[in-house]
Amino acid sequence: MSLRLVARKDFSDFARKKSFWAVSVVLSLLVVLWSYFYTIHSYSTGSAVDVVEYVYSAAQVLVPLIGLFVGYSAVAGERESGSLKLLLGLPHSRRDVFGGKFLSRCGVALVPSLASFLLAIVFIVSQFGRFSLGPYALFTAATVLLGIVYVAIGVGLSGLAKSNRRAGILAVGAFALFQLFWGVLVNIVAYFKTGSSMMVAPYPAWTYLVQWLSPSGAYEGLLRLSLLPPLRIASGGQPPAYLSPWVFLAVLLFWGTVPLVLGYRRFEKSDIQ
Repeated sequence: MSLRLVARKDFSDFARKKSFWAVSVVLSLLVVLWSYFYTIHSYSTGSAVDVVEYVYSAAQVLVPLIGLFVGYSAVAGERESGSLKLLLGLPHSRRDVFGGKFLSRCGVALVPSLASFLLAIVFIVSQFGRFSLGPYALFTAATVLLGIVYVAIGVGLSGLAKSNRRAGILAVGAFALFQLFWGVLVNIVAYFKTGSSMMVAPYPAWTYLVQWLSPSGAYEGLLRLSLLPPLRIASGGQPPAYLSPWVFLAVLLFWGTVPLVLGYRRFEKSDIQ
């Protein structure tokens, strides 16, 4: 009951912030604009797989931004303002507070994210008149999971940090690592394996594995391996067993669990001033 009360109050408080509505409006505008560009491209077919392949590339960047934005201040912001001490003075355990914050921030992140991308799909379908439930349902489920994972990372970092500023720096660092620098790992591994960091398509199977071990990469791998034709790999034939949707579902679950657990353990043992 305490966990539910914390989640309900935190959701209500965060949803009243002007910054949340500003980010939600900007997100909606960007996604609708992105979908409009799809409808005017000459190569657009309007098929469900084609639409999902186009839209997920935007979700892969925007959903992590929203998840980290709403998650990083969940604990650190309350600690800095002093309200966390008051909250723990009520009959709430640290587990209730941490879990309630996580649940509420998941709701805060997923409402605008899902609304925006489902609106984009509705807009595209209305232009082409073609609809197939399966690919859109898979896209929706995978995008929900991606949002939850990045909220978990944000809340976990918030539990690790002693101040809101530090939590924000950690969140920016996480976004930069997963979105900007993770691809460098492929080049580093390629250099040690082949003596050169330059590769041309078709790529070896291991490059996909390394690229898709990040949370955003795992989201891409889950959708590509579930919806799109088989990958063309350098060795030819079928992709190896480790390039399976189930593997990258497990990767997403790993990223959604480990940072959250680490953040909670640090929060549980920390002194609240």
